[in-house]
Amino acid sequence: MHIEVELVPARKTQRIELGEGTTVADLLRRLGLAVDAHVAVRGEAPLPEDEPLLDGDRITVIAVASGG
Repeated sequence: MHIEVELVPARKTQRIELGEGTTVADLLRRLGLAVDAHVAVRGEAPLPEDEPLLDGDRITVIAVASGG
């Protein structure tokens, strides 16, 4: 399956081929990103780490900043 991923704030978009059953956490690891420091969004809804991705998905991956 193929998905399109936009990385924010990098504003970088890439098309990735993944196996069926790939989850959000799998995608983040494949991109070399920390699961606990990024949020994946489909449309306007954030996705849980165990959400399976679907062929043709357009996913935005947002780096999360926290601090005080």
